[in-house]
Amino acid sequence: MKVLARYAFRRATLDDLLLVVSWARSAEELRYVFPRAAWPAEALQLIEHLASHEEGFVVCDQDRVVGFANLYKPRASKAWIGHLIVHPERRRFGVANYLISALKTIAKERYQSQAIATICYESNPIGLAFYQKLGFTIEGWETRLDHRGEAVKVFRLEQTLK
Repeated sequence: MKVLARYAFRRATLDDLLLVVSWARSAEELRYVFPRAAWPAEALQLIEHLASHEEGFVVCDQDRVVGFANLYKPRASKAWIGHLIVHPERRRFGVANYLISALKTIAKERYQSQAIATICYESNPIGLAFYQKLGFTIEGWETRLDHRGEAVKVFRLEQTLK
């Protein structure tokens, strides 16, 4: 995996969200990022959804936005990562690692969070392996409904912040 040191991290803007919502290449990828969105996605609905969440951030490679995630429900006990997505051409270049690391720092320093958590679909073994490689552990699972109202299993993943 090639990791580039020139990444920058900042709050997401509305223009960034316009880019981010176009990155899902299939119905399955869209579901991982936006569980209740129907394929093909309506950009305006996704943008409104992202804008309604707390703390949206992007990773940039020079001036190009290459990654996005939300930090939501940040509390002293736990902060949650949501809507993690990396530009299709920049996957496997360390963007998600960089993004998770930055979110963990914000959760710990700004909110004094003791842990960081996220969910991952059972049908997303690549995502699950990624989080586990970073030290997240499965704390349980639950059933959620997708855009068709069908039940899907998601794992709750968590990592203690030191």
